[in-house]
Amino acid sequence: MAVKKAPAKSGKHALREESILQAAAACFGEHGYRATTLEMVAERLDISRVTLYRYCPSKEELLIRVFERSIAIFQRGLRHICEQDIPPAEKLRQIIRHQVRLMADHHNFLIVYFSEEGNLPPEMAERSRAERRVYDGLIEGVIRQGVESGQFARLPVKLLSFAILGMCNWLYQWYQPDGPLAADEVARIFIDLVEHGYLRGDPQHELLSGLERVEKTLSSLQQQLQPAPRSDPSA
Repeated sequence: MAVKKAPAKSGKHALREESILQAAAACFGEHGYRATTLEMVAERLDISRVTLYRYCPSKEELLIRVFERSIAIFQRGLRHICEQDIPPAEKLRQIIRHQVRLMADHHNFLIVYFSEEGNLPPEMAERSRAERRVYDGLIEGVIRQGVESGQFARLPVKLLSFAILGMCNWLYQWYQPDGPLAADEVARIFIDLVEHGYLRGDPQHELLSGLERVEKTLSSLQQQLQPAPRSDPSA
């Protein structure tokens, strides 16, 4: 089955398509693709099956459009982050925040994206995988930049990328927007975990490190305050 790119829409038609995609993603996410019928989508929209058919003639076409929207959701913002002239560590923090917000704001779409690829026609499934490789490659590029600049530990780039994406993307399985943690708080915890690990710092080690920094600072100030040597007038 050839996958055709839908023409750009505007006004009332675009609003109608957005409502249909939201309803389809919700039904696929709640019931699974195979158990969902077009009648269920139409009922959620409070329209007739015939009216829905005018906008989308098949359940498979609805799934394709949900995937296309999910791909666009993922790409939105990532390239902008990667192209900024900022240190790799800050880029990676922004990427983690970006991933977490996607999961929180587009929960139904991403449930479908991560669980229903096997029901896509082959051409669309390959496109989805290709887009995912591009997305992963952008994040790996940021990590590689951090490793090569010495800002990140010398860890395998792909492994670190998989670890971060796995941590963020798994939110689709458990995150609840009305739960105890807001998306920004989840992102903050993830960033702290990536940058500092999960063990508490050794208080004695931290104290000694702090004293060492103070000693270096005092030594530097002492050198700056020493009077310049006078020249010998008899020379």
